[in-house]
Amino acid sequence: MRERFFSSRFVSKMQPSRHDHLLLLPLLLLLLLGVFIATSSAAAPVSRTITVDHQGGGDFTLVQSAVNSVPDGNRDWIKIHVNAGSYKEKVTIPSQKQFIVLEGDGSWNTEITFAGHAHASIDELLNHGYSDVGGSATFDSSTFIVLADNFLARSISFRNTYNKYDKSKPVQAVAALIGGDRSAFYDCAFYGFQDTLCDLKGRHYFHHCYVRGGVDFIFGYGQSIYDNCTLESNMPPPPSPQQPGWVTAHARVTDADPGGLVFKGGSLLGSGQQYLGRAWNQFATVVFYQVSMTNIVVPQGWQPWNSPNVSTITFAEAGCQGPGANKTGRVAWEKQLDDDQVHKFVDISFIDDGWLSQQPQV
Repeated sequence: MRERFFSSRFVSKMQPSRHDHLLLLPLLLLLLLGVFIATSSAAAPVSRTITVDHQGGGDFTLVQSAVNSVPDGNRDWIKIHVNAGSYKEKVTIPSQKQFIVLEGDGSWNTEITFAGHAHASIDELLNHGYSDVGGSATFDSSTFIVLADNFLARSISFRNTYNKYDKSKPVQAVAALIGGDRSAFYDCAFYGFQDTLCDLKGRHYFHHCYVRGGVDFIFGYGQSIYDNCTLESNMPPPPSPQQPGWVTAHARVTDADPGGLVFKGGSLLGSGQQYLGRAWNQFATVVFYQVSMTNIVVPQGWQPWNSPNVSTITFAEAGCQGPGANKTGRVAWEKQLDDDQVHKFVDISFIDDGWLSQQPQV
């Protein structure tokens, strides 16, 4: 219809005046803008798929081998599909290998698992090729590390089994470390005990994911939204002598840093007792919004830890439900956010300037 309306024959018959042309110009500009927006926000295609099968039925038997096959400086989305199975290996996606989709056959069917830990001996470090992430033994313990920007994972699990059977003397044992910008996880699972998920830095989106841990099981400097995710504590229940754990340990360093961990919907459940978080640095920011909480939450809710000035911490809850959401007994310095402040955190624009819609729809 638009082509007919703006055809030369129609225009010549109507003999528009100069003023009419000026009226049509804004409409044409709007049409062009609409085409540009639709094109720029379209989901990217996957250029090719690499298959990993531990039984030999794919292109590779190891996930790391598939990652290594992606060219450095890659600019086209490449899918690595990992067939069902337990892959006992450490996997690192370095910064130069962007635009990777890592897909399993369901988080209950496909897992990458290892038993790295922060107190690993030098022999373990040498034999298993721990990647150096800032020289931190905690970071190096991670089963899965992604340092590249533009990453997407779906339907796969990441597991660190080191503290699985003995939680009496836990050490840092990371299941996954996310250190690139513009990373998204859909229907994924993360299993560990201490420091399960290192949300290190960058903007990240987690949708319908599962995170299990006991101590600081989501920690880092990241700027992330956890949308409808399940957080499960595996802290030993009473009469265990262990103190309560912490769900989060955020490390925002300055007031200008945009980082923060936002939990939107979903649930917090499990065993033992948990603080909602503690401040790794003085501008730590964590918001729980409309999360269903069982009675595992310690009444005080939060701890300052490394921030002597609690006024700079933004720890907040809004619209949460369940016995754990009872705010009687909460620390006096918990932030009380108004509706506009809550919206700033829970709206997708907190992390997304258009990059989510440009990732492949797989």
